[in-house]
Amino acid sequence: MNKSEFENRSLVYIIAISYSLNLLFSLFGFCCNENTTEQILFFQIGNAFAISAAVMAARYTGLRGQHVAASAYILLGITHGISLAALSRASISVDRGMTMVMPMIPALVCMFWCSLYPKWLRYAGMIPSLLFVIVYINVLQGQTYFDWPLQLGYATLQIIEVLWALYLWKDWKQLSIRPS
Repeated sequence: MNKSEFENRSLVYIIAISYSLNLLFSLFGFCCNENTTEQILFFQIGNAFAISAAVMAARYTGLRGQHVAASAYILLGITHGISLAALSRASISVDRGMTMVMPMIPALVCMFWCSLYPKWLRYAGMIPSLLFVIVYINVLQGQTYFDWPLQLGYATLQIIEVLWALYLWKDWKQLSIRPS
């Protein structure tokens, strides 16, 4: 295995592990009491993994010639960064948290260009966008931030990201198969 093959393999493994850990730490946080130090810490750790995965996925998809998707992953890294910034040591900032919809929507729309994913998965990306728009509208109307659209929005986004990682891994495996 040459250095380039090792680097590509490392990218797909880091992406898969990081998106999976984001989902896992978010589940741990979801099981905690709302707005506790433990919950916030789990969410912070999960977001850090999601940012890492998005950066690595941007690199991998760019190497595969999927430049629009690579840019979309950069926007998703920003989205997770906003989510992380909404988490202070003692509370969750609703004003910061709801603004993550701004880079998320163009990111998920731009994923339509990524031919590494099946169409159903590209369309599924619209689900978290819609749910976070509902969160945004609810907050603007003075309703609660911590409601089912927020929880379902995060859950669908994280599951989609894990599925993206799976398809990137499958793409890498297909590339690494050498004829005998």
